[in-house]
Amino acid sequence: MRILYTLLALLLTLTASAQQNPQYSQYIFNSMSINPAYTGSKNILNVNAFHRSQWTGLEGAPTTQSLNVDGVTAYDRLGLGLGITRDKVGAQSVLSAYANAAVKLPVSANGVLSLGLAAGLVQNTMDGTELGIEDDPSIPNSKEVTIKPDVKLGMYFHTERFYAGLSASDLVQYKDMQLVEPERHYYFTTGYVFDMGSFVKFKPSVLIKEDFKAPANVDLNAFVLLGDKLWLGSSYRTSMNLMNKNEEVDPVQKRTAVALIAELQLMKSLRLGYAYDKMLNDLDGFNTHEISVGYYFFKKKDTKMLTPQYF
Repeated sequence: MRILYTLLALLLTLTASAQQNPQYSQYIFNSMSINPAYTGSKNILNVNAFHRSQWTGLEGAPTTQSLNVDGVTAYDRLGLGLGITRDKVGAQSVLSAYANAAVKLPVSANGVLSLGLAAGLVQNTMDGTELGIEDDPSIPNSKEVTIKPDVKLGMYFHTERFYAGLSASDLVQYKDMQLVEPERHYYFTTGYVFDMGSFVKFKPSVLIKEDFKAPANVDLNAFVLLGDKLWLGSSYRTSMNLMNKNEEVDPVQKRTAVALIAELQLMKSLRLGYAYDKMLNDLDGFNTHEISVGYYFFKKKDTKMLTPQYF
C-alpha cells in the first residue's frame, strides 16, 4: 500500500502545477463546470450529474463527482446556477460549492455575449489515517480540514453554430504547507457545428488549459451528431509548451490520452453520456470511466432552446 501511495504522490507532485482542477472528458456537454459565463445559456432549467473514476486499478487514484444546476430568471438575460464538486485523490479530498451568475448581452442578430461570475467555498481535507503510515512526521495522523473562499470569472460568446469562451479559476490564492495549492488556471474553448447532410452534423472543438507555469493541457475534439439524437466522438488530450519556457515535458506529466465519448438523447428532456479514457503514457495500464446524466425542465410555453443542444 505504501508503494502505491508513494507512486501516486509522485505523480501528483509532477502534475501539481500543470493541472489540478477536476478533469472531465464530457465538459463539452456541460461547460458551466469550467466557465461561469455558460450559466443559463440553454434558457431553461438544466441539471447535470457526473461521476469519473480515473486510472481504475490504481489504489488512491482520483475520483470525481459533480452536480450542476443552472437556468434563467424571468428576466431572460440573467442566468443563475449552482455547482457542487467532490474530487478525491488518495488521502486528499476537495469539496467545492459555487453560486454562479451570468448576464447575457445580445450583440448581433444571432450572437450572444455572456459575462459570468462564480463565488464559492472550497474545503480541502487531508486524512492521514488513510495512508497507514505512522512513522513519517510529515504526514498528519488525523484529518485536517481547511476552508477557503474562491472566485471564477468568464466570458462566453455563441451563435446557433459557433461558440468561444475564456475563463479563469482559483483566483483567490492561499498558501497551505499541508495541501497542494492550485495555481490560477485559464481556459479557452471554441468550436463550430457543420452540416454534413440532413442526418449528420460535425462538431470540431478545442480546449486549452493554461497556468503559465507548466505545459498547457490541450484537448482536440471531434464529434458527429446522428439524427439529432446520438453524439459519437473522440478527444485527444496532451500537453504543450505554449506560454512557458520549459524545454521538455516529462512523460508522466504530459498525461497524453485519448477519450472515446458517446452522448444519447434518450428523450427531449433526458440525455445519458459515457466516456472511456485510454492513457498513452506510462500510465497506459490504468483506464478511466466517466458517466453523465442530464435533465432539462422545459416550460409549458414554447422555448427558444435548440433540441438537441450543440454546446
